Amino acid sequence: MSLLRARRVVGLVGLLVVGLLFGSVSLTAVSQQGTLIPEELVIGMVPSRAAAILQPPVEGMAKMVLEYVQKNGFPQVKRVRAVIPESYTATIEALGAGRIHVGLFGPFQIVQVIDSFGSVPIAVTKRRTAAGKETLTFRSQFMVFTDSALKNFDDLVKHVKDNKSLRFSYGGSSTSTSGFLFPCKKLKDLNILPGDNRNFKTIRAANHLASAVAVYKKDVDIGVGFEDVREDLDSDRMKRELGWNPGEPNPSTRVRVIGYSDEIPNDGIVAIKELDVFLREAIKYGFVSLMKTPEGQKFGKDAVDAIDFMPVPEGYDMLKALEAVRVVAKEIQPNLAKCENQ
Repeated sequence: MSLLRARRVVGLVGLLVVGLLFGSVSLTAVSQQGTLIPEELVIGMVPSRAAAILQPPVEGMAKMVLEYVQKNGFPQVKRVRAVIPESYTATIEALGAGRIHVGLFGPFQIVQVIDSFGSVPIAVTKRRTAAGKETLTFRSQFMVFTDSALKNFDDLVKHVKDNKSLRFSYGGSSTSTSGFLFPCKKLKDLNILPGDNRNFKTIRAANHLASAVAVYKKDVDIGVGFEDVREDLDSDRMKRELGWNPGEPNPSTRVRVIGYSDEIPNDGIVAIKELDVFLREAIKYGFVSLMKTPEGQKFGKDAVDAIDFMPVPEGYDMLKALEAVRVVAKEIQPNLAKCENQ
């Protein structure tokens, strides 16, 4: 008997025992918490990079998840399809409407779908810092071109307070935790909100990598994105797009970090509440399992900047960790206009 089949049998027996003992819990009532077993399981992902970059590793992930769930109690699932909607909002709406069953989301998107749709967190990514430390948090980084006079946040504050011109790029939409919300919170804490400074001009880059590219090309003076998005500048695809020539320093060496936001809970995986509870378990451990393979490690690096997935709630209180995101969102979202000056 497979691990997930065994869990399913034990779970059903446990529910029967509870029902017999207390007379208040039925299999029917519990099953309403999630009974859907779709023939085609749809997994969506927020577009932190261009879809052309994300699609190949995400499609590879879908094949591995399909193989795992079929072998662990769910042959009814015939296909797993990976989709990358156009925006954060479109991804959330698709999950809320049930067009997506499982989402690989940033922390604020996870907060939104839990609060709005009762979605269930099933796993959290684990990252490795440049120093080699494994962590369940990350940061937004503030980037400049290497020859910039801005060396740290003190320089940035002085530059803005002196009313000098500054072009700044956010790394995506206003619902991006590390691309917008936490960077704006940092600017607010430094008392240099763009909306209060006429020479502080902002743009929203299409995504985090686009923000790093804008810094590289000197289209902006400073940009923000997730830590460390600069590594994506050194991919073969980006080198071609940036006109890099063999023998030149890697593009990432032309972009320097001057500071970071507060710690942010890592990205994670959520499932719609309608999904069969045991299928959710299979999907959870499917992701954990795939990260033990070379193909899974490549998916982790290329798509979600992760080295592993940690099951939720095993060893990690994801709901508690996400409260920090709620706090920042409640502070920043009502005054988004202060974050920008276009």
